[in-house]
Amino acid sequence: MQPAGTRLSPKLPLIAERGFALHESRQPHYSFDWHVHDCAMLLWPRHGGLQSSWIDARDDDARSARLARDGALLLPAHTAHHTTSVTDRQHHAELYFAPELLRGVAHFGALRLDGATVAMLDALTAPALHPRSAEPLVRAIAAQLLATQPVPLAIDVAPLSSRMARQFAAALHDDRALPSVDAVACMLGVSTRQLQRACVQELGASPVAVRRQLQAAHARALLQQGLPLATVSTRLGFATSGHLTRLLRDA
Repeated sequence: MQPAGTRLSPKLPLIAERGFALHESRQPHYSFDWHVHDCAMLLWPRHGGLQSSWIDARDDDARSARLARDGALLLPAHTAHHTTSVTDRQHHAELYFAPELLRGVAHFGALRLDGATVAMLDALTAPALHPRSAEPLVRAIAAQLLATQPVPLAIDVAPLSSRMARQFAAALHDDRALPSVDAVACMLGVSTRQLQRACVQELGASPVAVRRQLQAAHARALLQQGLPLATVSTRLGFATSGHLTRLLRDA
């Protein structure tokens, strides 16, 4: 049963020529009330977070999920849904498929996308992508969705500050540049203000302070392994060893 006021947002005319259509939105405070499409759709955030609800055709019940960086919503044709951004800034995309491209997909709803699918979706929305490259890429994305049987999106019940710390720790472990607090908030699908409030409430410190403490602890661990100060400074992305020295003194 569709919610009252649900309207049709037709996409078949858009996919008639190539078998797919791509739509992107960077609208701040995005919100789209209940509607249906006449084809299957994959919706995913590139930046920021989204709250999506839909009517599951299997039991006619409403479902809801918060989507962040590697989350997506895959829906069959004629599924009522609505989406609202939960961050001040957002950038999301919607990919509409011809029926034959997703024939055989076993799972619809909120999904955790694998790395290969995320990489292909990033390529699809890259400004430099040649139009003729899009069609084989969309077919590859559809094939990946069919082959990998995407995992249902699990709800991470860990405190927000812990999830933030995991993002910083993973970057340090992989020798990647530490993401900014704003970037981590987008990855987690919350606003920067929400993340700041959660950190102060849960840890008694700001996200910036937590970021510096983790960076300093990682630097000390590397120094204890015998690595020179200059090497550790370079690995952590500091312009000079003096910047690292000040971090170790103040953190």
